[in-house]
Amino acid sequence: MREAIALVGRQLTIRANDVVPEMFSGKIQAIDPARKAVLIALDEPIEDGGTQYDWAIASGRLERDDLEPLAAKGELGCGITWIPSEKISPQDPFELDWWRGGGAAIADVLLR
Repeated sequence: MREAIALVGRQLTIRANDVVPEMFSGKIQAIDPARKAVLIALDEPIEDGGTQYDWAIASGRLERDDLEPLAAKGELGCGITWIPSEKISPQDPFELDWWRGGGAAIADVLLR
């Protein structure tokens, strides 16, 4: 897991697919090994349904997935939750208890 934590500060791309029609880029701000999640500050905000998303949390698609493929291969299939700035918690930016639907996607993230 140490390899995954070393990814903080790296740039990545969220690959376009059927659900995510564009490529997005951002920077890894933090990694939570217990939640198997990556916090991403988007380089450009995403607008969807009148909401602006400046952040994303990416985690492995399956519960058994961890972050090692991202560290080892530079690619990981993820579930992604888009987060507006007003919803990100400074105490725990990975906390998603508030989320009840909205900005989410399945996509691959690729290190640059």
